[in-house]
Parts: sequence; structure tokens; C-alpha cells
Amino acid sequence: MAQGRSQQTQQAFQVLQPLCVSLIKEPTLENVQMLRRLLEGVAPDARQQLYQYILFPLRLILREPQKRSQELCEQTVLCMCDVLKHCTVSEWDMFSDLFSVLSILISCRTNVGKVAELSEELKLAVVNCLIALIQSANEQINRRLYQPSFLPALGHLVSLLLSAAEQEKMRELKVQAMECLLQLAQCSGEGWQKNPNSSEARVAFASFLPGIAMAICKVILGDTKQGQNVTVKAIQLWSRLVSLVMSEDGKHKSQSDTRNTHQSPRPDTSRANGESLLIKRTSEWVESTAKKLNILIGQIVTMVTNPHWKVRMAMAQFAKDLIFECKCSLTDSTPKLLELLVSLVGDEYSQVATLSQETLKEFSQCHLDGEAKQLVELLEDNLYSLMTVLPRLVRAADDTKKLSTLNLVIGYLKLLGPRITTLLYSAAHLKRLSLALIQVVEFDTRDVKILEDAHLNADTTSRLEAFQYYKTRRKYFKHFTDEAVYEGFVKICHLLGQYGNITLLVNHFLDLFHTSSPHRKQVVLILNEIVLGTLETGLSDSTVASWESSRESDNEHLHDSEEIETTIRLLVQEYISDDNWQLPTNIDQSECSESSQVSSNWMITPRQQIESFSLATVNSNALLICLLLEGIGAFAQVLGAGFNAILMECLYPVLEKLADEKAIISQSAYNTLADICSGCAYSSIPDLLCDNADYLVDTISLKLRHLDFNPKAPLVLKVTLQHSNSNMLPLLEDTINEILITLDQYYGDRAAAFMKVLHVLVISIVRWFPTQQECKTQSSSASTGISDNNSLNPSVNSHPSQDIKAFFLEYHRNKRIAAGDMDDADIDDAGGNDDRVVRQDEEDDVNEKKVLPIHVQAVKQVLERCLHFVSSKDPRLRLLVLDVIQNGVIVLASTKDELLPIIHKLWPGFVQRFSDSELLVTCKACETLFVMGETCCDFIRRRVAKDVWPKTIKFLTTQAKISIKTGPSYKHTAAHKLQKTILGGIGRLCKQVDIGESELCDMLTACLPYLSARQPEVLQKAAVESVCAFMSVEPDSVWLALNDLYCPSSLSPPHQVFPEIKFAGSGSEGNEYSTNVKMLLADIDKT
Repeated sequence: MAQGRSQQTQQAFQVLQPLCVSLIKEPTLENVQMLRRLLEGVAPDARQQLYQYILFPLRLILREPQKRSQELCEQTVLCMCDVLKHCTVSEWDMFSDLFSVLSILISCRTNVGKVAELSEELKLAVVNCLIALIQSANEQINRRLYQPSFLPALGHLVSLLLSAAEQEKMRELKVQAMECLLQLAQCSGEGWQKNPNSSEARVAFASFLPGIAMAICKVILGDTKQGQNVTVKAIQLWSRLVSLVMSEDGKHKSQSDTRNTHQSPRPDTSRANGESLLIKRTSEWVESTAKKLNILIGQIVTMVTNPHWKVRMAMAQFAKDLIFECKCSLTDSTPKLLELLVSLVGDEYSQVATLSQETLKEFSQCHLDGEAKQLVELLEDNLYSLMTVLPRLVRAADDTKKLSTLNLVIGYLKLLGPRITTLLYSAAHLKRLSLALIQVVEFDTRDVKILEDAHLNADTTSRLEAFQYYKTRRKYFKHFTDEAVYEGFVKICHLLGQYGNITLLVNHFLDLFHTSSPHRKQVVLILNEIVLGTLETGLSDSTVASWESSRESDNEHLHDSEEIETTIRLLVQEYISDDNWQLPTNIDQSECSESSQVSSNWMITPRQQIESFSLATVNSNALLICLLLEGIGAFAQVLGAGFNAILMECLYPVLEKLADEKAIISQSAYNTLADICSGCAYSSIPDLLCDNADYLVDTISLKLRHLDFNPKAPLVLKVTLQHSNSNMLPLLEDTINEILITLDQYYGDRAAAFMKVLHVLVISIVRWFPTQQECKTQSSSASTGISDNNSLNPSVNSHPSQDIKAFFLEYHRNKRIAAGDMDDADIDDAGGNDDRVVRQDEEDDVNEKKVLPIHVQAVKQVLERCLHFVSSKDPRLRLLVLDVIQNGVIVLASTKDELLPIIHKLWPGFVQRFSDSELLVTCKACETLFVMGETCCDFIRRRVAKDVWPKTIKFLTTQAKISIKTGPSYKHTAAHKLQKTILGGIGRLCKQVDIGESELCDMLTACLPYLSARQPEVLQKAAVESVCAFMSVEPDSVWLALNDLYCPSSLSPPHQVFPEIKFAGSGSEGNEYSTNVKMLLADIDKT
């Protein structure tokens, strides 16, 4: 075996010898690179035997670096590093020579303690080579490394490495420089505390501690652009070197080593000079150094708020090293280090939180008794102090500082756990904690958008089957904008609710709610989150401190369910009380006094007019109501099915807020209903309302009877209809009748409010009973199909001559019957007609006896009330009534016997809307007329031709002259909207009511000017659609009218006998009508 190794060494020597010799003679870059390549094939044992021989030419090159290029020096150092990584240096002369050569290589000539201006690659290679050199040294060399005689060289290198770590820009170089310092101090790697040479290193590095601590502290607190790896390595270096020098077990050893040093002989002067550089670690020195280090620790602990989790992880390890290694020497710094660990207990990264919790647990076991009274008192005192300064920090500090402070509070509360209850029994602690939390979340009520008038979105119907949450409006606070700060506040409240005495907390905050009016919003928010905290089941094993782990089994259920239910019932009663629930949300609040002024009941005392309120007050009230609603939703989540017992008390008030005109309040109420559904196991909001319909109907009916004191009762009925399903209609039948009766009583001032309810009722019926509309659509499609089939069947569509013959025969027969000249066949036909008349009369009697469905009856009664309001002075009410009529006609489409008489009654007032002063009302009347045309067909033909046609034709003719001259802004006017509506539906109306030829031609004449290319494009398209519809009724008339506008080709007569016909539009190659006319004529040719 040994012989084989010897042969490998000889072979390697034969290969390397020529190159080493040539390298001494010609130190070139090529030779160094070739040597590196040859070393890759040399066995490790051979390298160990030949490392001095290989390093010799390399040392010669580095002895005169000023004569060599930086690239050559870099390659030489890399080659040297390759050798040192695979061998053990056992000769002190070799080690010290390499140590000095490498140190001098990067040292500045003018300033020895600074790094020279060399390339970053060369400096990085030197630092890596120094690391490899230190790692290759054996135990004997490691001991001599810290001897007093070598202390100047060691200090020189420490200065160079600190300069590189502090001033260099290259991240890797900074990290490796600090790693080299760790290697020098024997503090690198795991288990560095057990290094056998740590005592010698401790004595030596005590001399360098001030400079190292100051320089590395600057690196830790440096710019974040340096990267987290540099910061993490700097934190690790600082904590380990301080722990090495200030550790407890080294104090006595260093003193004994110092005594032995004074007693031992000094062989030379350099050793004596080196010993003078050593620090004597006396108690005075330790105390003085600890005070100075305490200042630096106070600066370093601010890094606990660093956004990168690796830095926070390093900070947790930093605190652990100093607490356990320097437990006596750095006692003044222990509170700061404990505070650092506490703030990391609730870290979002589990590794950081676990390390912090384990360190605190180990600290309590090692330093305190079983009950951990001292640590608990320390936590309580620190928490009190923190709550004292928290309001000031919230007002003055940045969001990062606020977040770190809140995280610290969270850590304290988590560590205290169930002991929070004992802490809160102290009035001073409870008062300080509550006031601090209130001041943290002070709301910003300056936002004007809080009062924007808007209701729930139009997609409400899509939310009914499976409830969905509206996006909760973000809460804006005066003193912070970062959402993480608010999340920290919420965690604090949840911990209080989880571990605190819920009754004590609720009573205390309710007292503040009653006594401090400016802070009511904050108090409600805190109460809501505290109650939500009772849902927590307790901390996991990793978050329970050692002094609480034995009691964990006793605290699995920290709150009694009956206590929580009693507390929530108390809060619900407080929330929905009139003083809190009926706050004004309008700047001019006068709606409550309207009804009382006109009340016919002389026993009712009129309410006083409510004064005007400032914008800030109204904003504050709106936010408070939203928070109250959120609280009710939170209570439902906490109690679950148990909330059904309280539901009767709060369902009507929540629906009342759902009908509020302020979007922020109505959306909050909707989310509250969704929370109630989720907590009480209802599949949807309609199911919730139907299951509680008896309570709702009784409450709404009762309040309608006292409308003067309950002006919002109709609105509650409105939203109940909006968010219910068809199962609710039979239960609301009596209530709807009461609404109709009350509408008759309050004809003037309450008409708009009640009509909104009836409007929602009709729309809801359209939604609940879609089969009526589907049947209508199917019947129309079927009739279309039959007509198409008849057109294809020759037996049905006979020849025109046969039709003429049949007409005259029928005319002749009827004339004979009228003159009394009848035969047997005529008598049979007449008798058959009489039988059919009798059967028809019998069918009519049966139909009269039929009971109408509830929804048909309701819509019929609503349309009868519309008769009185269609001519109202209020244009908004007229629009609303027209929309009710439009939807009501759709519902009654299948019951023509009920629909047609109502149309007859409505027509006189309805037709006046086509000459309304408000064009939007006229537009809505047109839309309603088109729906009537679909359902009533020829019943309204004469009425349309007599009452509607002249007004419509006059408007289209007059407005066409105006719209042809307008620009793009015209499309935003009401006139444009009315033109578009008429042109878009008038053609379809002509087909549906079977309008006469003369009336159609008049309308066609009014529509033709809109085919001009100068008209707005939207109106052109609508006119083309109308003319296409006219074609299906009177194609010949349309063809003639279009050719009068523009004739694309001349028409030649079929024979010379016929005269040539010239149209008004012929003779021109193109005009403003040509594009649209060509398209329409092409469609006629296709048909």
C-alpha cells in the first residue's frame, strides 16, 4: 500500500517537476494555468506529499506582486487555493509565510489597514485562499495562530477583512470576508461552541472586539441593496464573535491563562511585545464592554422588521446566541433580546416563529423557576410600557415601526396565553390596553365617497340562488395605510377574545362606547373582533410557552357557550337600539317629518324637524352603521345555529339597512345577510327570508299600520320582495293589500315610496313566473312555423283567382240569406253558427268562474292603481309607473280577458305621455307601447293610429332636421335616445298591430330621412331595421319610396306600349341615401 503511494508520488513529481522549474524561471499566466490543469489529475495523497514543492514557485510569484499582472496573481492564488483545499499544513513556517504573503497581497501600501485598489476577482480569490489556508491548518498551528507573537499579523488581516466587508461593493466578496473572520475565530459551522481552541481565540479576539463590533454593526444596518445574504452573514458574525469573547465559561479561563502567561518565560522580545497587546478580561472590562455592546444591540434589534424572512431568522438566532452564551455578562441587554424574540413569536414564517418560541421556552426552563413568575412579570411590565408608547408611535412613526410594535404586542399576548385574564383584572392594564387600541384604529371620515348614492348592483338576482359577498369596502384610518398594520390589530383583538374574560372585556368597552362619543366606531370594531376571537380553540403546542404547557388541557374550552350567547345577545340589543341604529346619514335629514305633517290621525304628535349635519358627522354615522352590521354578521358566525334564537330581533333591522340609499350601508347589510346564512346553515338568502316569513310579514304589517313612525316599512317590504322567491308571494298577499290600501290613504306624499314597492313586486313576479313569457314566446314561434308551413302547402295557399271566386260566391250567398232566400244547406250553416255562439257563451261563463292566480290578481290591482299616477307631476314617478305598466303587461299577457280592459282604462292617461315635457318619459312610453304591441296586437291598432302616430311622426320629422346637423356629442342627449327608441321598435310595432297601409306610408315617410349618411350612425342602423320591418308588411310601397330616394339603375318598360317611368332618385350616380338604399333594395330583391 505504502509502495503504491510512493509510486503515485514519484509519477506526480515527474509530471510536475518540469513545470514547477519553468514556472520559477518564467512565471507566466500560461504556465500557472497548465499547472492548475495538471493538478486535477494528481491523487490526493500525492498532493499532500508534494504540496510544499508545488507551493514554492507560487510563493515566489506572489512575493513581488507589483511586478506581476493582476490576472497572473489571481490565477496563482487560485492554484494555491486548489492545493490547500486537498492537503493539511503542519509546518508553522509554511503557514505563517503564506498567511503574510496573502495578507500583504491585498493590503494597501499607503494605508496598511485598508484593502488595496485591486480587481474584485483578485481580492475574492485571496480571501477564499485564506479560508482554505485556515481550514488546512492542523491543531498545533491553530494554537500558535493565537499566540501573542502572531497577534500583529492576525490584527492586520482582521483589519483588511473588516475593510472589505464594510467598503467593497461585490456581495460575494463581502460575504466571504466575513466568513474568513468566522474561520479565524474558529466560530464557523454548527457546534462552534465546542471548538477546542475557542479559549485561545477568545483571548486573542478580545483585543479586536471593539473594532469588529462597530464595523459589522455598520454592515448590518447598511443599505438594503447589499442583499439579505450579506446582512445575514453580518448578523451571524456579530453574534458569534460577541458570544465567543463575552461568554461566561471563558471569563475564568482567560484569567488563569493570563496568570500562566505572566509566569512563563518569554524567549524573545517580539513575544513580550505581543503580550502587551492582549486584553485582560477583568470584571471591570467585561462590565464596561457590556455597556458599549448594549448600545449596539439596541441598534441591531431594529432589524427585526426586515421584510426578508432569512434576516428575521438570523435575528432570532442572534438573540438565542447572546442570551445563552452571555447570560451574565450581557444582563442589561436581556430585555431587548427577549423583546426581539417575543416580536418574532407571531412571525408569518413558521421557521422563524418556531425558533423564537423554542428559545423563549428554553430560557424559561434554564433561568426561572417552574412557575416562571419573573418572566411573566417581565412580560406584563413590558406590555404595559409598550401600550403606553403605542399611541405616540402610531401618530409619529412610519408603518414599518407600527407593524413591528403590533407584532411585539401579539408576541406578548401569545406568551401570556390564559394569563391574559389575570392581567386584565388590573384596571390600569385594562384601561391602558383599551385606550391604546382605540387610538390605533382611529377612522378617517373625510372621504366624500362614503356618501355616494347607489344601490345594490344590477346583478343582484344572480346572487340570490347562492349568496355571494360584495367586496368589502376598505377601511381607511388616520394614522396608517398599510393593510398589514390593520391585520396586526385584528390579531391582537382575536387573542384578547381567545384568552381574555369575554364578559369583562365587553362590559368595559360598552362603557367606553357610552361615555366616549368620538370613539364609538373604534369600540364597535374592537368588540366585533374580540367576539370573533372566541372562535379560536387555543394555540398549538409550538406556540404554548413552557409554563403554560401543563395547563393546556385545562384551557381547551376557554369560554362557556352560554356566556358567549348572553354576551352576544347583549351586544345585539345595544347595536339595534334606536340611538345607534337610526343615525342620520343625510346631510339634510327631513324624511322622518314628512308623513307626520299630513297625518290624518290627530292623536299622532308630529316629530320635530331634524337639523342639518356636517359631512364628517354623516360619514361617521354611515361608518358606524356599517360596523354595527358587520358585528351582527360576526355574531352569527360565532354562534352558528344558536343565532336563530336572536335572529327574530335583528332580521328586520338588517333588511331596513339593506334598503338604505347609501351604497356602503346597503352592501354591508347584504354581506351581513350572507354571514347569517352561512352561520345559520341557510343555503341562500331567499331560504332565510322564507323560513322567517311569518315574523317578517307580521312586523311589516304592524309597522305599515303606524307608517308615520315607521316610514321605512315600505322599503323593508321592497327588499324582501327583491331577495325572495315565489314561495314568499302567498305569505305577502295580505301585506300587499295593505300597501295598496295605504297607497290610497297617502295619495300625495307617499306615492313614490309605495310605487317603488309595487314596481319591485311586479318585477319580482316577472322573475318568479318566467313560464308566462316563455309560453308567449313559444306560441309566437309556433304561429310563425304554421304560417311558414301554410306558405309551402298549395292546398292552403290557393291561386289568387280561386280566392276571388270564393269571395264573390260567399258574398252572393250572404246576400240571398239577408233577402230571406235560403235553402236547406244555408239553414244548416246558420244553425251551426248558432250552436257555436251558444258554446262560446258557455265557455265565457266558465272562464268567468275561474279564480285568477295570486300573482295575476296582484299585478291587476297594481295596474289599476297606476291609472291614478300615470299623469303625476313628478317625472320620476311617471317613469316608474310606466315601467310598472310595461312589466305588468308582460305578466298579464296570458290572461287577455284581464289585460285588455286594463289597457282600455290606462290608455287616456298613457297616450298623453307621448307629448310629455320630459323626453325620457316619452322614451319610456314608447318602450311600454312596444310591449303592449307584442301582447295586445290588433286590439290597440286604431288607438295607435289615431293617438300615437301623429305625435310620433311629427317628432321624427322635426328632429331629423336637427340631428342631421349635429356632432358626436348629440348621442348623449335625450332627443337622440328617443329617436333611437322609436326607430328601433316602430317597424316591429307595425307588424304586431297590423297597421294600415296609409298609416304605414306616413311613418315610412318620417323614417326615410334617417337613411341619410349625414345622420348619426346609430340612427341610420335603427332606421334600416324599421324599413326592413316595413317591407314585410308593404313591400311595394317601400320599394317605390326607396327608389324615389335613390334609384341605382334605370327601369326599362317590358313593351313600347308602356311609358318609361322615372323615379325622383334616378339620374344621379350617388347621393347621401345611396348606401342604405342599395342595401335595402337588395334585401327586397332577395325576398
